[in-house]
Amino acid sequence: MTFCAPLVAQQQWILASHSTLKVDGKTNINSFACDISTYGRTDTIWTTQTNKEGKVKAGGELSIQVAKFDCHHKMMTKDLQKTLKVSDYPFMKIRFTEFSKDLDDYVKAGRIEGEADIELAGVTRHMNIALSVIPGAAGQVQLIGVKQILFSDFNLKPPSKLGGAIKVKNELLVEFRLYFQAR
Repeated sequence: MTFCAPLVAQQQWILASHSTLKVDGKTNINSFACDISTYGRTDTIWTTQTNKEGKVKAGGELSIQVAKFDCHHKMMTKDLQKTLKVSDYPFMKIRFTEFSKDLDDYVKAGRIEGEADIELAGVTRHMNIALSVIPGAAGQVQLIGVKQILFSDFNLKPPSKLGGAIKVKNELLVEFRLYFQAR
């Protein structure tokens, strides 16, 4: 007798090109903000209900062009891109691996937990991210995530200027707004 695993429904989500990413940081003198004002392309992630706890397996990859970071100051933008090793690693990659609930369960706003592998400058770290889910019309969902990361999480040294007189602090606050449409 042969047993077959039941088929598991997979939901695909198309990332809209107008999704954004913002990074806030501080130096020993002031603060700064760098952003990617538009993702500029579409990508697909998928979700599948997998376990008794209601956690949802996820997959797919978002590739963010590091050269698109704009700190609204030419020298600061150049320093950030150099620190992130843009010439060797032109993409920051985000691979969602799990959500605490399925995205299509939301008919009203709510919060979920997400897990993702984030690759930056050739180093990958697994991170938990608190997400706000805002549903839209016709199967649209907006995910808003805020996560504090450290340059050192990715084996990077924060930039400095003027022989170290101006130093960027190790902590960065990353905020992303991802707009998905159910396929």
